[in-house]
Amino acid sequence: MPRRRLSPLEIREAGEVFGPALPYGEIWVHEHARWPTWLARFAALLTRRPPPTAGNAVTLGRSLYFPYPLRTEATHFEERIFGDMAWLIHELTHVWQYVHHGYGYAIQAARKNLSLGAKAYDYGGENGLRQAAARNGSFADFNPEQQGDITRDYYLRRKLGLSTEAWEPFLAEVRGD
Repeated sequence: MPRRRLSPLEIREAGEVFGPALPYGEIWVHEHARWPTWLARFAALLTRRPPPTAGNAVTLGRSLYFPYPLRTEATHFEERIFGDMAWLIHELTHVWQYVHHGYGYAIQAARKNLSLGAKAYDYGGENGLRQAAARNGSFADFNPEQQGDITRDYYLRRKLGLSTEAWEPFLAEVRGD
């Protein structure tokens, strides 16, 4: 399973989301990792849910494990292919959680995945963020997978030129603004 550091382009893109809040030079990306998908299939079997239809990624500390090589080269951005970078952003959120809160994020994420399945990622979208902000909610009010999808969606919306207003207060917390 080959491993590599984040590329300069990946660091630049992630910097738009996390700013200086990540130790970019200490992060490892492992590609061709099959075990995260096997783990997701096993969890689906245990919880009597349908197995995942796509590959699964897992982040442990500063190491990210992906089932295939990420398409995050400059040519992909020129072609407006942002999906793998958005996936990387989601997984980098787990690095942020580890750096700021330790390994507890992994246990909480596993529990939410086992108990809720795909619903563990649902933060309510733009309306959910507006409602959370109206009640003075914070990024910490969302579970680890929801946090990952909040940062992922923020990144995608920026790349697509869509409003990120509802995401901004939560991303300011992430960046430490």
